[in-house]
Amino acid sequence: MRPLLALLAPALLASCIAAPRLALLGTTASASPTDTLYQRAFLGRYSPSPFCSGQELQVELAPESVYLGETGCNIARVDRSEGGVTLNLAGCRAEGAAQADRVLRVTDAGNGAVRIEGGGIAQTLQPCFD
Repeated sequence: MRPLLALLAPALLASCIAAPRLALLGTTASASPTDTLYQRAFLGRYSPSPFCSGQELQVELAPESVYLGETGCNIARVDRSEGGVTLNLAGCRAEGAAQADRVLRVTDAGNGAVRIEGGGIAQTLQPCFD
């Protein structure tokens, strides 16, 4: 039994030295704190009215993409900005046609609302309840 313990002791000590890197609380190992802020505070569907059906302007903030009406874009980068985040959008398409990349600033407007600026929008939008 003791020879087995003598053989296992170095392996156990090595596992303590090579421990995995811990992620910050509230994040995953692959998500930065800024990405986590975006995903916790802003994901959802928004429009000028809380009842989105029939609204011409609808914005959907998804984990890896943003939809501004008929235009869908991939999120290339998320940066923290005053009161919210700045989303660098790339690979935008509307009705199958390529669209220009854009930058969208999303800030908390209180009571669940968001202020969205960029991409042809400068409005405070309400979360959708339908």
